[in-house]
Amino acid sequence: MSDSQILTCYTTIGSEKEAHELINKLLNSKLIACGVTWPATSFFEWKGKVDNEEEYIIYCKTSLQVKDRFKKEIDRQHPYDVPCLLFSEVETNASYFKWVQEQTGN
Repeated sequence: MSDSQILTCYTTIGSEKEAHELINKLLNSKLIACGVTWPATSFFEWKGKVDNEEEYIIYCKTSLQVKDRFKKEIDRQHPYDVPCLLFSEVETNASYFKWVQEQTGN
């Protein structure tokens, strides 16, 4: 593992308002340094039926030191019965790594 790795999380949520609320809760709790959101159309099978919904993608960046707390909190706060929470540890440049650490209290 590099000295400049952070945790990222991809998820989707039902509306722009919900996306903004979740990102703000995570920011205010110092569990993320940054959250990005944009609209998308998701296609999926649910309860035996192929469906599609307008959703908002959320992409969060945080430090590895808050990984466990962040994972528990985003799972707890997410409004879906079965949320898609995809986590990746990624290497970043030194100045961004330092900023993420500062924003998450590390």
